Amino acid sequence: MKGLGYGKDYQYAHDTADKVTDMQCLPDSLRDRIYYRPTNEGVEKRIRERLEEIKRIKQSSSPSPNREP
Repeated sequence: MKGLGYGKDYQYAHDTADKVTDMQCLPDSLRDRIYYRPTNEGVEKRIRERLEEIKRIKQSSSPSPNREP
């Protein structure tokens, strides 16, 4: 399979320091949809904080729409 190019551009998040990659896994029609809104209570508070952290990481690593990549 590897010889056929399967997984060639796959980014394994666990190999990065932040455990986040910029690889898009969903189709464009589903991109940026929000399926889960954690509360500020209990474990959901930590989940919300991590989701916000991931969003910040992705925003800081993606090129600005006004800049060349």
